[in-house]
Amino acid sequence: MTTTTDSPTRNDGAKSNAGVEGKDGAKGNNGTVLNPFALETPESAEDRHRYDPAALRELIANIMVAWGYAREEGYTVADALGFADLHGIDSHGLQRFQLYASQMGNKIDPSAQAEVVLDTPVSRIIDGHRRMGQLNGVDAMNACIEKAKATGIGMASVRRSCHYGVAGYYANMAAEQGLIGISMTNTEPIVLPLYARQIWLGTNPIAVAIPADPHPFFFDASTSVVAYGKVELYSKQGKELPATWVVDPENQPLRDSSDALARLLRYNNEAGIVPVGGNTEYTGGHKGYGFSILVEFFTAIVSGGATTDSTAKGDPVNGICHAFMAIDPKIYGDPEDIRKRFSAYLDEVRALPAVPGRKVLVHGDKEAAAYADRRKNGVPLYHKTVSELKAIADGLGVSYDGILD
Repeated sequence: MTTTTDSPTRNDGAKSNAGVEGKDGAKGNNGTVLNPFALETPESAEDRHRYDPAALRELIANIMVAWGYAREEGYTVADALGFADLHGIDSHGLQRFQLYASQMGNKIDPSAQAEVVLDTPVSRIIDGHRRMGQLNGVDAMNACIEKAKATGIGMASVRRSCHYGVAGYYANMAAEQGLIGISMTNTEPIVLPLYARQIWLGTNPIAVAIPADPHPFFFDASTSVVAYGKVELYSKQGKELPATWVVDPENQPLRDSSDALARLLRYNNEAGIVPVGGNTEYTGGHKGYGFSILVEFFTAIVSGGATTDSTAKGDPVNGICHAFMAIDPKIYGDPEDIRKRFSAYLDEVRALPAVPGRKVLVHGDKEAAAYADRRKNGVPLYHKTVSELKAIADGLGVSYDGILD
């Protein structure tokens, strides 16, 4: 089950760098319309068309090549985005690609190379030098996996990176090799610490993937009560926010999703997302707030990078930070026995009596069901996302014939 995201982006402490300058269709550096308010009419999730995931993968790789990346790097980014779309994590799939278009050549340096600044048998610190987040993330988790296989555990933190997509992708990389995977990232500020009037924290997701049958346990959640991308999705669908997700400076909930999104994107403390637990101690807001601080420690503090309040500052920007861990279950005993015990336990949870009209699921069940459906029937995309992809491709002279028809 997934509610993760990185926050939308800005180029300083006050304004967005996502091509948003009001409601008139602002353009990114490739001439692409990136205004999140440009959707003419609300669009329901059920009305989305479906597209071939393999063809989408080739399109993204072609766009990446047009930006100056090697084709294999293009596939790396496409696979991370495709993982999200195929597993039903719509807020972190191709919906995010317009963000990269708006950042390419400024926040994202397409010629950047990552640098290992500290390396031990169990740990690594990487300076991403504004390299694309998915490239930094895959390299870091691969290092963790290699170290875990050699020593039992591997850890890495990355500084000066960019939006890396869905945190669970990297955790799942380890689980696919029989390891326990953990990934987290700070973001850019969009979350209010409990009772604060100034946004200071990010959505700061934490993801854990553990080998199990019939599929890995897959937990991926923001430490904010909801992901920024979920607010964006509700705005696209013209739906009111159903609970206290976003509050104004007086700690009062905002329910109009388009108004909430507009306030968040203006970055002047008109609104902020609240931590997991909500906007009071009575509902547990201090818990999500604390989890978010822990993410800052493992991502920014240990790597020497920027904490969320400073990620969007600097020229060039300081960038965001990630953390990764891989653990070989053999350090606890027989890996196969642990897997069997855990799988049996999860089945016991699934078998618990449920309230009427509901079914008890465990983390990863929804994603596995979405994967089976979307591999067979295609990936559903919003019309606005398709329009964004077409505009990006047109600006680069990349064909999408037969892919986005």
